Amino acid sequence: MSLIVTLFLSLLLIFIFISLRIYFILPTRPSTTPQTSILQSSRIVELKPPANSHVLMILGSGGHTAEMFSLLSSISPDVITHRTYVFSSGDIHSARSAQMFETSLLGSYTKKANEKIGYRLLEIPRARKVRQPWVTTPWSCLRCLIGCMNVLRGGDLEGMNVRMRKCWEGRWFPDVVVCNGPATAVMMVLACYIYKFFGRCSTRIVYVESFARVTTMSLSGKLLLPLAHRFLVQWPQLAEKYPGAEHLGFLVS
Repeated sequence: MSLIVTLFLSLLLIFIFISLRIYFILPTRPSTTPQTSILQSSRIVELKPPANSHVLMILGSGGHTAEMFSLLSSISPDVITHRTYVFSSGDIHSARSAQMFETSLLGSYTKKANEKIGYRLLEIPRARKVRQPWVTTPWSCLRCLIGCMNVLRGGDLEGMNVRMRKCWEGRWFPDVVVCNGPATAVMMVLACYIYKFFGRCSTRIVYVESFARVTTMSLSGKLLLPLAHRFLVQWPQLAEKYPGAEHLGFLVS
């Protein structure tokens, strides 16, 4: 009997510890009053990232990628010096869009050429394919989660040259993750919180709901609403319907 009691108390203490740890790493955002202030030119860059910051952007097929680069159209490579783009396997369109976007930034640098950091473009397993059976989805999501965790810890840098590794040294974990709807975003945010749980990173999550979502949020949005440090929607009725969401006007053009 004493063994059962000891086991029960041990499990209870573990449960309490895990619950408290999750509570302390979850973001604190207003959850009762709708945030619906309209701002002029309210783009994602106005969140004012710190100098020399590392931002990870999650790309998705079709409209998700187009909206992401519209959000990032005003970023300064002198401020966001470390840029990581993540795309799902087979999404060649997103990979090419990222390369074209980086080419467009070449004239935006004001620092010396040897101070440029550049970017990483990484492919990870797709979380869920279109019309994929739900019975196989947990396996593909697990593979995606493992890929996301490898990206966050800088696993790809192990095969790079010494100069590249030195440029990214100490900046493997991003300061901010920006996502806008693809299923991969859910896995990436979950990977962030796994590292947060063990005190490995302090990454902030910024979620921007798709412009196409007018009356209801996407499944990814519903899942990530309690996990994002900033949750932005582009239609005021969504901010009124979902406590914790913010409406700053239209963020894409």
